Amino acid sequence: MRWIIGDVHGMRAPLERLLEEVGRVDPEARFYFVGDYVNRGPDAKGVIDLLLSLTGAKFVRGNHDDIFDQVLSSTSYASNAANGDRMVAFQWFIEHGLDNTFMSYGVDYAMIDACRQRPATEKLAAITSAVPEAHRNFVRNLPPVIEEPDLFIAHAKWDPYETDALPTMLRQLENDANARHKLLWGRYSEGEIGHTKAWRRTGYFGHTPVYAYAASQKTGEVLMLPIAGNRIVLLDTGVALSAAGRLTAFCADDQTFVQVDHFAKTMRAGE
Repeated sequence: MRWIIGDVHGMRAPLERLLEEVGRVDPEARFYFVGDYVNRGPDAKGVIDLLLSLTGAKFVRGNHDDIFDQVLSSTSYASNAANGDRMVAFQWFIEHGLDNTFMSYGVDYAMIDACRQRPATEKLAAITSAVPEAHRNFVRNLPPVIEEPDLFIAHAKWDPYETDALPTMLRQLENDANARHKLLWGRYSEGEIGHTKAWRRTGYFGHTPVYAYAASQKTGEVLMLPIAGNRIVLLDTGVALSAAGRLTAFCADDQTFVQVDHFAKTMRAGE
């Protein structure tokens, strides 16, 4: 079955535990990811190492990955507030956990802080040199969307009023900078979640943290529920944001989900 995993944000231990637990529930599991593999959490390097080891997994690009790519390569998929300036992107996302990402690659915080306070090209080059080529290529090659006949996966937002018509949404994105920005940075309003979509398929997204708590009827454990609306599922349950956060794997084929908490304790729902 197909399991779609929410924003990881450098949390390797919960991700590793989640993959193990889904593998016990479904030994034939196929994994899909909604993006944001880096920043905030302590081990972005370990997360990417783990993702690279997965056979047959599919990944889309998140806004944090896009900023990381811009800092590494001066290139991003979507426009953002840094306006193409990798140094501005670096200084901006230090406030959103990019320092943790570079420290996971062995960069000393003093070097990161020195570049933040007194920006210099050579300082940034020294910092980014810690990221191995395989990781750079992984981030550089992340696609904006995954499409299958009955579903699509993107990081942030696909306009509810836009078609998802086959053969591909990528053709719609090629010449539409606003749609590319929305795909990585947009957020759904409550009304849009419940609104009738122009889509024929179900869309799966991360990016916007959801905080709907419920107790499992079977175990009594506190779960953070993904939001499932009209042809839409939101999966970012905030594993890196606080000790109350969760990392969620949602099964597109039977509508159940498995979670681990911030400390890599397993919880299940839909059993």
